[in-house]
Amino acid sequence: MSLLISLTLFFIMVSLGLNLPSIQFGLLKRRPALLIRVLLATCVAMPLAALLLLQSPLGEGLSPAIKTAVMLMAICPSAPMIALKSRQLADNPELATRLQFWSACAAIISVPLWVSQLPSEAGETVWSIPSQDVAFQIFTVQLIPLLVGVSLRRWRSEWAERWNSLVQKIATVLLLALLVIILIVALPKVTPMLIGNLRGALVMLILTWIGLALGLAVAGKNSVERSTIPLVLSMRNPGLALLIIQQIAPQALDLKAAVVGYVVITAVGSAPFMKWRKSLIAGITN
Repeated sequence: MSLLISLTLFFIMVSLGLNLPSIQFGLLKRRPALLIRVLLATCVAMPLAALLLLQSPLGEGLSPAIKTAVMLMAICPSAPMIALKSRQLADNPELATRLQFWSACAAIISVPLWVSQLPSEAGETVWSIPSQDVAFQIFTVQLIPLLVGVSLRRWRSEWAERWNSLVQKIATVLLLALLVIILIVALPKVTPMLIGNLRGALVMLILTWIGLALGLAVAGKNSVERSTIPLVLSMRNPGLALLIIQQIAPQALDLKAAVVGYVVITAVGSAPFMKWRKSLIAGITN
């Protein structure tokens, strides 16, 4: 399982690097305020929102697995499917790719900080992992392959163009296979726990909506931004969350299943937003 998670993240991040435009620092130079707003929202505001939700009456009585899954997903930005979802709404997916790149870079700092500073009751034993171990883990399985993809795109552009689609397909298949395997293995054991924690599903749904609302607040009036940034904030990174779980509690099937459940809830919760943006775009084109 650990090898599959690492391979999945590796191909996802290489694919992201291959998709980056040749000048990946353009957004930082042209729109620094927008980039800062997005990074603060996805790396600070979303974890804070999750923490407040779990400390509210809605979070009372939730199982440790549900609480931990919610917090882990909230602190793990740069979901692998952001660019694909954005492509369905925006003619130019470049903004999603750039923001995903910067979120992945910011995660090497933000995730260890949240892991070390969150209250122990919010995350049980997962938060006891040393922050430097988390930073090293993110650096090796997320940042290094991302830089490999960027380097290939810059120095071997013809090769990158030729093989990029294949790398993307491999990354997508591995991610889906990982989620399905976890669901199949864990579901028989954790079904009673998930059914008994329907409020946990509601918390995940509310957090997804908070991410979408924050994205609309952070974005400007540009249609591409208003279609893309809400997805960047609401969609979290299950691969990174599962990697942390695998490192600390490899036998915690209920926790892994809760992370997969969060992915499903995010898809359900963002569906009305996707439909709304598609109808707006269709109205503008017509």
